[in-house]
Amino acid sequence: MATYQLVEKHTIEHHNEYYEVRTTEEEKEPRSLFFSTNEENLEEVAADIVADHLPSVKKWTVIPHRKDN
Repeated sequence: MATYQLVEKHTIEHHNEYYEVRTTEEEKEPRSLFFSTNEENLEEVAADIVADHLPSVKKWTVIPHRKDN
C-alpha cells in the first residue's frame, strides 16, 4: 500500500510539494483531494487515495503542485 498524507486546502502553503487528485467525471461537479507523498509512483498513490476516499469515482487525474521559491 502506498504511503501518503492528505492535506487540507488551507495548509497547502506549508508544503513545498503536493499533489491533487481531481475527479473528471462528466455531469458531476469536480472534487479534489490534496496530498503529499514520498512515493515515486504517483498514479499508484492516487489510485489508493481514490479507492480509500472516493470509491464510487471512476475518472480522475493527478495534478502536481510545486511551491515556487
